[in-house]
Amino acid sequence: MNSLSKAPWKLNRLFISIFLIVVILLVTYQVFFIVNQYPDILNKPKEWWNHAYPSRLNRLGNDVVLKNVTSLKKIQYDFPYSSFRREFIETPEERELRESRRESIKQGFLHAWNGYVKYAWGADEILPISNLPRNSYNGWGASIVDALDTMWIMDLKEEFKNATEHISHINFNSSVIPISIFETTIRYLGGMLSAYELSGDEMLLEKAKQLGEAMIPCFNSPTGLPYNNWNLTRGLIDSTYKPYSTGILAQVGTLHLEYMKLAQLTGNSTFFYKVQNVTDVLDKAVKKIPGLYPTFISQETGRFLNYDVVSFGANADSFYEYLIKQYLFVGGAIDQYRRMYEESIDSMHEYLIKEGQVKNRPDLLFLGEIYHGFLPRMEHLSCFVPGMLAIGSKTLNRPKDLEVAIKLGETCYWAYNSTTTGIGPEDFYFLQKNVTVDEKTRWMQKNQKDTVLPDGIYKLNGNYLLRPETVESLFILYRVTGDKSYQEKGWKIWKAIEKWCKTESAYSGLYNVASNKEIVQNNNMESFFLAETLKYLYLLFSTPDVISLDDYVFNTEAHPLLRMKP
Repeated sequence: MNSLSKAPWKLNRLFISIFLIVVILLVTYQVFFIVNQYPDILNKPKEWWNHAYPSRLNRLGNDVVLKNVTSLKKIQYDFPYSSFRREFIETPEERELRESRRESIKQGFLHAWNGYVKYAWGADEILPISNLPRNSYNGWGASIVDALDTMWIMDLKEEFKNATEHISHINFNSSVIPISIFETTIRYLGGMLSAYELSGDEMLLEKAKQLGEAMIPCFNSPTGLPYNNWNLTRGLIDSTYKPYSTGILAQVGTLHLEYMKLAQLTGNSTFFYKVQNVTDVLDKAVKKIPGLYPTFISQETGRFLNYDVVSFGANADSFYEYLIKQYLFVGGAIDQYRRMYEESIDSMHEYLIKEGQVKNRPDLLFLGEIYHGFLPRMEHLSCFVPGMLAIGSKTLNRPKDLEVAIKLGETCYWAYNSTTTGIGPEDFYFLQKNVTVDEKTRWMQKNQKDTVLPDGIYKLNGNYLLRPETVESLFILYRVTGDKSYQEKGWKIWKAIEKWCKTESAYSGLYNVASNKEIVQNNNMESFFLAETLKYLYLLFSTPDVISLDDYVFNTEAHPLLRMKP
C-alpha cells in the first residue's frame, strides 16, 4: 500500500479518536456534575421500596416508586385520652389495679431473667428445675436476643445494656451445626431488628445485617424456597452444599417481615427479593382448595407434596399470620398479600371452623384441620387466629371476621378455664355439632387415663409449653375492642402460670394441665416465654399507646417492627 492510500485511513482514525475523547469528556463532566450536586449519591444504596418489583408498582420516570403506601385503616379501639396532657383516662382505682398487675408480670420476667443470668448466661435457655444451661439454637444466647425488646418495653435498661454487650461479641457468620433458618430468623434476626428500632443501638443493626447476609445462601435452591436447616460456615464456602429436605409451609413462609425490615433499614434490596420470590412460588403453586396451603412443599419443584394436610396450627400457622402482616407492613402497597390473605380466610370460614357440642356453650366455635378429610383437632398454636382475624377485620373492613375472632378467642380461653390448672392444653379433639359419637371416639375417651376431659372434648394432649398464642389474642382483642374483660382473662391466666409453673429460678412448662393427680413440671422454658408470653401480658396491662397496633406489626416471635407510613 502506498503513502497516498494510507492517508484517508489515518485521517479516519484521527476523527474517531477525537470523537471518543469528546464522549469521554462529556461523560466525565456529567458524573462530576451529578456527584457535586448530589454528593451522597455514590454511597446511597438502592432502597427496595423505591426500586422494587416493577410488575406490582408504578413507574415514575426511570424509577420504580412505591407510591401506594397508605396509612390503612385504624386498628386500635378509640381509647379515651385527655386532650390537654394526652393521658389515658381512667380512675385512680383503675390505674392502680392495672399498674399493679403490670408490675406483677414485670417481676415475673425479672425472676426468670435473673435465674437465667445466674445459671445459664450465654446459653440459649435455662432448664428451670435442674438449673442447667441448654443450647437448642446454636448457642448464641437465644434467651438474651429474644428478650431484648421485652426488656426495653419494661424499662429494664441495665439488663438491656448487659444483653447488648454479650451480643456485640457474637459471630453470626459461622455455626458449628446446621441452624434452623425459621427459628434463627424469628428469634435472633427479628429480636435484633426490633430492639434496634426501639433503642437506636447501631450495633444491633450491624449484627442483624451480618446474620441476614450469612443466611442468604440458604435461598439458593432451584425454586428459591429456603432450606429448613443451614450450616452457615459450610454455606459460605461450599457452592455444592444443598441440604434438601421436605419444605414446611411455616418455615419457608415466615421470613418475610424480618427480611423486608432488614431491606428497609439497610437499603439492600436482595433481602426483599429473596422473600418476595418465596411469596410468588407459594402463590402460584396448585392448591386443592383456594387459599388453603398444604403443609409440605418441595424446595426443588415448588409443588405441594400432600394436598390433604392443611392446618392453621403446627407447621403452617405463621405463614397465614404473615400474609396480613406483610400487607400492614408495606401500608397496602403490594395488594398480592391482601388477596392471598382473604382467599385463605374465606376458605378457613368455609372448611375449618365448626360449632361444637359443649353443654351450655353453643357460642363456642372451633378451628379444625384437614387430614385426609376434616379432623376435629384444635391446637394451642392455632389460638393466634383470633388476633389475626381481629387485625384483618379492621384493616380490610371485614366485620364478620371480628365476630368469629371474638368467638374463637372465647374458645381458647375456655380451654384454659376448663382444665384442672386453669392452663390450656397443647391440643384437643372436639365433638362437632350434630355429629354422633362413634365407637372410635368412645375408645379414645376411655384411654385418657388420669385426665379430666372438659365438656365436649374427647381427647386431650395435656402438655403446656408456656406458649403465648392465647394471651396474644387476648391482648389484640382488647386493643381492637376496648373490652376490659380481656384484661381479666389475661390476669387469671397469669395467676395460673404463677401458681403451677414457677420454679426456684424461672418458670417451667407442664406435662398434664388437666390431670386429676399431681401436676408435673417438664423442666423446660423456651426463650419465647420471655419474648412473647410475658410481653403480651405486660402490654395487656400497659396504656394502649405503648406499642400501638396502628404503628407496629409484631413478628411471630412478638418482636414489634415499625410499619411503613406514607
